[in-house]
Amino acid sequence: MLLDSLWFAQSIGLLACLVGATAFMQRQDSKLRVQLTLNGTLMGLHFLLLGSSVAAINCLLCAVRNWVSGYYRGLGVMLLFLALAWLLVIPRIEHPVQMLTLLGTTLSTFALFRLNGIALRLCMLSSTLCWLTHNIWAGSIGGILQESIFFVINGYTILKLYQAAPQDIEG
Repeated sequence: MLLDSLWFAQSIGLLACLVGATAFMQRQDSKLRVQLTLNGTLMGLHFLLLGSSVAAINCLLCAVRNWVSGYYRGLGVMLLFLALAWLLVIPRIEHPVQMLTLLGTTLSTFALFRLNGIALRLCMLSSTLCWLTHNIWAGSIGGILQESIFFVINGYTILKLYQAAPQDIEG
């Protein structure tokens, strides 16, 4: 029975990874946000089934944040999501590695609401490293794959953006 529930939890995580990986293929922002919202919801369920309420709360908040950020991008909305994350997660932290989910959520929330271009992507890359480290610790197969894919794609995009940017050359 335990093996069946673990298999089911990991299957949900792999499905979430597939939804997340294909989200960035969307050309319309509205479809991208829908897929990212579904991805966060599935990852939240995945972590809930794995027994990680801290990661589940962060994923579910990110799902709602991804949806809401399509309509409202003000500072107040960002601060609301940050406050919710910190207030809901801090009391549930049982291991220091779980703080990485909160740090990752904080970084990605700040990035989505306040940054753009390379700065946005570097901040998101830092968030990805937080989540990847946590997911390895938590044994989340789908989470490890997802964050690894995000790391490679985002890293490649940062490199391309840097190469395309005008270079500040003195001479």
